[in-house]
Amino acid sequence: MEVLRGVRPVVRPERMMRRVWRSGALVALAACTACATGARRTAGGGATPAAAPARAWPVVTREDVDLWLHGYAMLTRDAAQVPVFRRGYRDSMTVIRQRANVLTGLDANHEQLSALMAQNPEISSGQFVPLYFDSWDQVVQATTAFLGANGDPRSAEPSLRGQVALLASIFPTVQDRNWLRLFMQSLGDESEHFYHQYWIAQQRARGPVAGSVDSLWQSLRPRFQRFLTNTHQLDGQIVLSLVLGGEGRTLNAAPDHNVMVVTLPASPATVAEPIYVVAHELVQTIAAAAINDNASPAEQRNGVAAGYAPTAAVRGGEMLIERVAPELGDGFMRFYLSQAGVTPPATGVQAVFTSTFPLPTAIVADLARQINQALGGS
Repeated sequence: MEVLRGVRPVVRPERMMRRVWRSGALVALAACTACATGARRTAGGGATPAAAPARAWPVVTREDVDLWLHGYAMLTRDAAQVPVFRRGYRDSMTVIRQRANVLTGLDANHEQLSALMAQNPEISSGQFVPLYFDSWDQVVQATTAFLGANGDPRSAEPSLRGQVALLASIFPTVQDRNWLRLFMQSLGDESEHFYHQYWIAQQRARGPVAGSVDSLWQSLRPRFQRFLTNTHQLDGQIVLSLVLGGEGRTLNAAPDHNVMVVTLPASPATVAEPIYVVAHELVQTIAAAAINDNASPAEQRNGVAAGYAPTAAVRGGEMLIERVAPELGDGFMRFYLSQAGVTPPATGVQAVFTSTFPLPTAIVADLARQINQALGGS
């Protein structure tokens, strides 16, 4: 299956969240998951209390999120200008798995899972599932209840109905449920025979880098604070992922309950890359509003407006970085040029960046206006 440039507005969770929020299921889900285990999987692979963090927007790593996204990455061929998954991820992981002589259910069921995804691209919305939960055990519990109830929240235990309703909004058909059942079985086998040990080894190797990312983000966060407050993104967690590249995965469940998944660098030399992706993710709502307010009715109907969304997030992220952390502006542009497969020039980066990520003038102006307003400007 190919993930095309215009897919991001479909795979982001806003639309499914609106359906769930109206039914009250997301509120119920938050309560259910908070009570279910009271723990969150962290870098050490153990469990830590899920009490409120001592500081806002902590930086963490989560095996359950990486495992889930790894499964999607191995099943998709990402053809977006800025890929969702780290550029070359599937090929590099295939080589690593072959060297380890690994064969799991994800391999055995690859053709069937990919074929079902090709038939129903909406399954890509499932990339966000683990962001609603705090651990792999919770994901297993919710999907087991969902599949056991045949997707009907009324047939589930009362304490799990919110979770079942959520999954029903993402996987509404029998075919979707069959895909999810096979995907869960395949992921479980993948984790047991390969991915868990691989993930633990990677956390040990990249632990110092993750710590440096946390330090950098916490030093910069006060500069973002006005924007965070005025865009109702007060608190949450930033999850560093082995799987993602320039496109993050973000769940905005409530002003104080956000989950943002961004790239985990391999080297201290690239410690700022997650901050670039954070900026890219923080402007998503503003980017969508700028497109909706300035795209013509014809562009809305024919899908051109939806195609602006990935570019608007990149351009808006650059504007935000330039306002709050201008010392990172050149690095931001070079990073996203590289993500788009463009070799950054020695000089004249701005011109190449703008030509690589073109937008109608009206959308660019509205992006700048809204970001300035969110930062407290006129």
